[in-house]
Amino acid sequence: MLHACGLPAEDAEAAASCLVFANLRGVDSHGVLRLMQYARALAEGEINARPQVRLLQRRGAVALVDADGGYGFRPTRMAMAAAMEAARQFGLGAAGVRNSHHFGMAATYVLPAAAAGLVGMLYTTTEPLIAPPGGVKARVGNNPYAIAVPGDPPIVLDMALSRVALGRIRLAAAEGRPIPEGWAYDGGGRPTADAAEALRAGLLAPVGDYKGYGLSVIAEILAGVMTGSPFGLSARAHARREGGVGHLALAIDPSFFGDVSAFAAGVGRLAEEIYGVPRAEGTDAVYLPGDIERGVLAQRQRDGIPVSDELAGQLDTLADGLGVPRPVWRQG
Repeated sequence: MLHACGLPAEDAEAAASCLVFANLRGVDSHGVLRLMQYARALAEGEINARPQVRLLQRRGAVALVDADGGYGFRPTRMAMAAAMEAARQFGLGAAGVRNSHHFGMAATYVLPAAAAGLVGMLYTTTEPLIAPPGGVKARVGNNPYAIAVPGDPPIVLDMALSRVALGRIRLAAAEGRPIPEGWAYDGGGRPTADAAEALRAGLLAPVGDYKGYGLSVIAEILAGVMTGSPFGLSARAHARREGGVGHLALAIDPSFFGDVSAFAAGVGRLAEEIYGVPRAEGTDAVYLPGDIERGVLAQRQRDGIPVSDELAGQLDTLADGLGVPRPVWRQG
């Protein structure tokens, strides 16, 4: 499908693998649901379908990648690889991505760092979706943060700075479901359970109220302003052909701070202390960041990825329109 939309093989592979990986981890809001949105944006020329992705510069432990107005999947992989390479040499590496677009699930990019024994961190901007406290118009994005810490298994934090990612509201709207009040607001700044109205208003509730808003401001600066990308009211994750958002990838080598085995033992001890906490009545388990997604990954690798009838129908229609074979759906 992505090939038929005009993406060259390398970009199509990067995007497709990341979308499916998101579905495998249970982050369905960033999975194949996005194909309809991507196909429309590419057809309307909002995205550069054939970007010249390149490493603009490298100075010491810092690199900068130009996404050239394409999707962020391939350039963000490049940025994290550059950050990891620098971290092995200097202990810390950073790589920015400028002039990019949507890149799917942020955890995709930090997990390879953790698998290599490094701490991986990622920040990105999005279009404005969060209002400052006291305002009724969005001024900053929900700006996801992702951090992966090496371990067995790794600890993986991947969260947007709205109470929920916009993709979860988009998924509810696509399936005709209401959303819980407190996730988003209508055009008048009032809480709404109508997913379609929430999408029209484009106004999400920040996690932790003013604290989530504050973290969004910092991400605007680090991933947007600092990388030379659009930020604030100018940022667009899907609709600026020259590129509408920026990303920042960081990698840290724990061995530069001390013995790696001591670091691993410390992470393991902290995990044991958390898992060993007395549980509240009615609680079956406690989790570290990434535990739930890892469990879903194992289940879906075994049983397959569930897709609603509504979404399956949309994907069938998209395939027909693009002139490619429909997905083969397994029943039951």
